[in-house]
Parts: sequence; structure tokens; C-alpha cells
Amino acid sequence: MTLIPNCLPEGEALTDVIRRECAIGFDLRFCRSVAISPDDRDTETCDPTEAEFATLYALTDLGEAIAIHDANLTSAGADEVAAVARALFVAMVNARRDPPDAAQRHEAEQAALIDPHRIE
Repeated sequence: MTLIPNCLPEGEALTDVIRRECAIGFDLRFCRSVAISPDDRDTETCDPTEAEFATLYALTDLGEAIAIHDANLTSAGADEVAAVARALFVAMVNARRDPPDAAQRHEAEQAALIDPHRIE
């Protein structure tokens, strides 16, 4: 079974995001919901003892954190985080072998700006 990161846009491959965004590391943050309604998705980073779930982020060379995967704080959630972290690490190692040049990165950024599926 292949685990699909659940924070990426539909159809977006982890390897493509990592290469395009020049990810250089990752971070695991413990979070809880601070939503005031069922449609609200606001969350905040918190102490692990207060957390409802964990989010795995890719860290880019520009200092950005890109959400990759959310997992519940359960045994199965820990397995998910481990599997996605492994895939993220492999994607970063492979991307370093063939990093995008400035023109490729600019082209990818421009394509993302005009993507009809982009949420603002």
C-alpha cells in the first residue's frame, strides 16, 4: 500500500513538490484545532500533550514550511508519519542529485500562479 500525503493538492506528486520548492529539511509539528465552527480549519502549534494531530512539513531553502501530511496521534498515525517522512527524505535526496535551475524554478512558480485549481 502506498501512502499518499494528505496535505498536497490533488494530483500533486511529493517528488515534484520537493524538487520544485527545493526542500532542504522537514519538521514535525504537534497541533490542535482552534476552529469556532465545523467549516473553520484554523489550527495552532502546541505542546505534544495538548495536541490532537501532527503535521509533517517540508522546509524549503527560502525558509518556507509546506504542509505535507496530517496524522492523528495514534499508533496508525505514527506509522503514517514514519512512512511519509521516509518518502520525503528519499525525495529530498533524489532532488539534490538533479536540482532545478533558476529558469525551471521560475517556470514552475509561474505555472502555480495561473493554475485553475489553486485555492487562494
